[in-house]
Amino acid sequence: MRRLFPLVLLSLTLAGCGSKTMRFSLTFDVEDSMQRTVLLEESKKVIERRLSRFEDATPSPMVVENAQSGSVLLSFDVNNAEARTTLTSELLTPYSLRVMIASTGTGDLFIEEQGWFKDTDITQKDIFWTEGAADSEGKGIVRLVFSDEGRAKFAAVFHAHPGGTMGLFVHDRLMAKMPIDAAEPKEEIVIAGIPVPDMAGIFADDVNVGTHVTFSLP
Repeated sequence: MRRLFPLVLLSLTLAGCGSKTMRFSLTFDVEDSMQRTVLLEESKKVIERRLSRFEDATPSPMVVENAQSGSVLLSFDVNNAEARTTLTSELLTPYSLRVMIASTGTGDLFIEEQGWFKDTDITQKDIFWTEGAADSEGKGIVRLVFSDEGRAKFAAVFHAHPGGTMGLFVHDRLMAKMPIDAAEPKEEIVIAGIPVPDMAGIFADDVNVGTHVTFSLP
């Protein structure tokens, strides 16, 4: 188990535009019905949090309809036009999570005061599930569990870069850094030291929804 120490926490953003009524099609990349139920509830929470940034943007009760294709239609009303427009744009922006390696020379992404980082080919597609919880000291932790293919990639990166530094990026924002010790198991990433467990839960919701749910306009 690897532990990451967070630099910043980023929240996903979601929504719809046009008239007062917002309507979206949610497509899941998982087959398990329980996981889909969890993802639907996490999607609702993410939408509500994103709308809470705006005045008079509390959504009406959300209506869920099952579509024949296996996707879900989600509808609700929002009075604030700016919120509808902004959140629709954010919703349609593809989610991006990357695990990268710090580089002493040039790389694929430069971060002020951190330097260059190179891609490892590990992305959100390699994340099986993300969980938020509390540790024994009452602080939040986030577990990013890899798929079988993701674990193989993760182990290969550790063996290829002993003594290096790995960075976790969401939408090209550095979320956490970790030292590489190839002697330890490489099955998941743990982000530790989050000030409160609620923040860990919010981050886990964001990653799960961004990774496993695609929003589109019906």
